[in-house]
Amino acid sequence: MRGCSWLLPLLLIGCSCQRAPEPEPATTAPPAVPSQAKDSPSDATGPHVDVPPPLLAAVSAGAEHPGAVIHGYVGQLLRRDFAAADAAWRTAPRGNHADDAVLRALQDVVALRVNTGSPVARDTRQPSQLIEVPVQVRATTGAGTLRYSGWYRLVPDPEGRAWQIHSAQVQPVLD
Repeated sequence: MRGCSWLLPLLLIGCSCQRAPEPEPATTAPPAVPSQAKDSPSDATGPHVDVPPPLLAAVSAGAEHPGAVIHGYVGQLLRRDFAAADAAWRTAPRGNHADDAVLRALQDVVALRVNTGSPVARDTRQPSQLIEVPVQVRATTGAGTLRYSGWYRLVPDPEGRAWQIHSAQVQPVLD
């Protein structure tokens, strides 16, 4: 009898751990819905999907991608066209007080590489009204190679036609 006393707890445990029955497979397939490539954002076969991702839907579908806005802006800084660069901002920064003053101060640039990451929503609105784009910048100057890391935050312009730079944080990276 003593040897059977451990059997009772095992039986109780065994009964409480029963597997749930598996659901039966569907006998009929759902009705087929005709799809068009332009209406299906999951169709990645084409070079461009007409449906804007929800993250970027705050501006018109034909608007420049946020990464392209930053590339254009940094190109204007490189050409020292500060008037055009300032136009990319919602409120233009003042001189060397810009959030990305280190990039504005670059001179004697031989080569410049700007890598932008995927935009990230920084608010809870749908669609997002504030996105952040991570950046990595490598500038080769006469004095050597400089690296910078940071982000640009963008907001839709008042008409919702384009992204504008709202703020930035770009700092030198030490190797």
